[in-house]
Amino acid sequence: MDTPWGRGELWYMQGPHRPDAADNLGYQLPYSPQQIYKIGLSGVITWVQQTHQAAFETLPPETQDTVLRALEHNATQFDGHPVSLPAKTFFEQLRADTIEGAFSDPIHGGNRHMAGWLIMGFPGARGDYMDWVDRYDTPYPYGPVSISGESAEHG
Repeated sequence: MDTPWGRGELWYMQGPHRPDAADNLGYQLPYSPQQIYKIGLSGVITWVQQTHQAAFETLPPETQDTVLRALEHNATQFDGHPVSLPAKTFFEQLRADTIEGAFSDPIHGGNRHMAGWLIMGFPGARGDYMDWVDRYDTPYPYGPVSISGESAEHG
């Protein structure tokens, strides 16, 4: 998160900030992605400890899922800051970044060994796979290739 994007340097971050504004007006909080993670993670740690008397990572998987669903449905908000951070905002940021990390080209630091692409059967940045585009019921037989030229085993 220590990038211009993470620090919010690429966003318009001046006020007014209207957290209750309609969704079509866009993001309305005064927090960068980096700040969303700092506030959100701290808030989740405290909230989970208060509600479950345990750390998130020690909870059974079913309870972890329940916690994540509660965040998704805005069951709490993280106060103690100039503007409260809704749990849903943190969840949406975390979810979007997780998906991007799992399925982006490994050159960006995620999708280790192209595991996300292997799951989907995505060919990656291969130079030519046009012979396979219209073969809907035929699995693509080759592993993906990243922008850097690294290839992954298919199978």
